[in-house]
Amino acid sequence: MSMNQYMHPRNIYKQAPNFKQLAVEYPEFRKYVSQDISGKVTIDFKNVEALRALTRTLLKKDFNLDIDIPLNKLIPTVPLRLNYILWIEDLLNLSASTQDVKGIDIGTGASCIYPVIAARKCNWSMVATEIDTDSINYATSNVKRNSLENQIKLVGVKGTTLLEEVFDIWPGVYDFCMCNPPFFSTTQELHPFFKARKQSRPHPKNAFCASTDEVVAKGGEVEYITKLINESKALGTKIKIYTTMVGHKSNLPPLKKLLREVDVVSFKQTEFCQGNTTRWGLAWTFHDIDLTKIPDLLVAAKQKLPKPLFYEIPRVDEAGYKISAVSDKLVKIFKELQMDCQEIKHVKNLVEFVVTAYANTWSHQRRKRREKLRLSGDNLDSSPEGNDIHKTCDKMAELEVEGSPSNKRTLDDDSGFYNAKKKRKTDLDECISSKIYLKAKISLMKVESSIGLELVFYEGSGTKEALHQVLQYLKNNFAQKEL
Repeated sequence: MSMNQYMHPRNIYKQAPNFKQLAVEYPEFRKYVSQDISGKVTIDFKNVEALRALTRTLLKKDFNLDIDIPLNKLIPTVPLRLNYILWIEDLLNLSASTQDVKGIDIGTGASCIYPVIAARKCNWSMVATEIDTDSINYATSNVKRNSLENQIKLVGVKGTTLLEEVFDIWPGVYDFCMCNPPFFSTTQELHPFFKARKQSRPHPKNAFCASTDEVVAKGGEVEYITKLINESKALGTKIKIYTTMVGHKSNLPPLKKLLREVDVVSFKQTEFCQGNTTRWGLAWTFHDIDLTKIPDLLVAAKQKLPKPLFYEIPRVDEAGYKISAVSDKLVKIFKELQMDCQEIKHVKNLVEFVVTAYANTWSHQRRKRREKLRLSGDNLDSSPEGNDIHKTCDKMAELEVEGSPSNKRTLDDDSGFYNAKKKRKTDLDECISSKIYLKAKISLMKVESSIGLELVFYEGSGTKEALHQVLQYLKNNFAQKEL
């Protein structure tokens, strides 16, 4: 079954390419298409020349890239490469690295696919490494024919290290590194039924199109990525975010175990879904960056999300009617409601949050305040410190909280995240139940001359009704108070 629907949300190939239209516009691709009696146009995916024509055509059409790929080298699939780059883009947004981005591509290959897309689409500067002489020659030619010499530097390496040779030639601090390692340890593993889950498993639909050296290495991808992790420990903060692709899900647990052992600050895994293929991504950092804040895109895509709620923010204060001002007000409101609020995206005219509540803190606010005053009587400590203590106790009483369950995340091998930072919790945080009452995505966006607020329910025992209540609470606040 095609998994295009689970691609990265910004991947343009979620909608499969129109082969008929491509054949009309690109004569070189037209030679490899066929049309059945129903009129459907397709290509023979067992034909390596057809696969090469498809890759070259997509790169030309969607990125204005003219790429030459030898038939005896890896012919990259564009949707998978774009998935990886978009994920790195999300990671960089999280680390606030969006300007003058510098990255390293380990083992770029003859097509130099990652650097050329990254340079053309994202305007990143890239250093690309390669050990094979023929691949270096093709990659150099591809960079020149697309006039990307100012953004992409090719480095021929011996292969004894993965990253250290780069810093000998091009020292400095890099925003990220990326790697598509050899997946297999022996040529026997190239057989489609080696370690197959079922003998009845269907044959691969695509032809094998890569040199042995590109897909086979001593120890396979586990040994290769282990080497990368060990080098990253030595380099530390010289690279903000280290990333790699992983071809086999079974290899993730030992790699994540090693990441914990080398004391990374945080790490995160993801899935890259495209066509009939799934790959995995693994990212880690030694900087003060919480990679666990990156949302699980595949989980969100697989969930059938309900229709979002929408509200147009009223113009109470014309001077403060800006995305930034409204965003600040939202964060303040969520903080007052003791809701966990994580900003997951912040670009021009769009700010997105994921908010989590562990109890209903927004209903019957007036009644709660009156009850608190009635119970307090004349015995309340009038000092600021005393008021703070009473506020905490009152809030705990409102939430009907008992005990102090731990919010520590379980770090088992199946987890997709890790954050080693030990953050101090407030007394109230320690008392709030870890059971989620409401989790939702809140988006602020520019809609023509207005600012819109969109709320999408994710999960929680409060159901979607709780989200309606939160929206009503926000309406009351925005209507009655200045921004």
